[in-house]
Amino acid sequence: MLALCLAALFLYLPANMLPVLEIHFIGSIRDTTVIQGAIAVIEQGYPIVGIAVLLAAVVAPGILILSVLSQVLIIKMGLHHPTLKQVYKQLLKHHGLLTQLTMLEIYVISFLVSAFQLSDFSDIFFGLGSFCFTMLFAVVLFMQREYNKEHMWAYLNGR
Repeated sequence: MLALCLAALFLYLPANMLPVLEIHFIGSIRDTTVIQGAIAVIEQGYPIVGIAVLLAAVVAPGILILSVLSQVLIIKMGLHHPTLKQVYKQLLKHHGLLTQLTMLEIYVISFLVSAFQLSDFSDIFFGLGSFCFTMLFAVVLFMQREYNKEHMWAYLNGR
């Protein structure tokens, strides 16, 4: 779990800061990041959709990664301090919500659909951000697969 958390953390910033798509259209070259795409949607008059993109593709995955990393580190350090136990308990309580808010797979699919739709009249190139975002999706998927909530609660109860 620790290795998956660190890999996800390592991929998180490039996935959100590097361009995911580069479009070449009649001599004009445009590229965009996930965050720029969400801001553009907000500026075009769809604030709810833009905020949902920011929440599900940027904020929630980051918080989920930090939450699982914190849980693993608290277990590795031991649960002897009452404050650590309380933090651990709160992280466990909110884990389900974070998992539901994280929707990286939808955005990976949207990159592919966008590229397919735009390929008829422009040249589309996937950026390094696409690779990092796709790898982030895969690592978070494996991290969620390996995460066992009952097992994590057992550490709180001293088993």
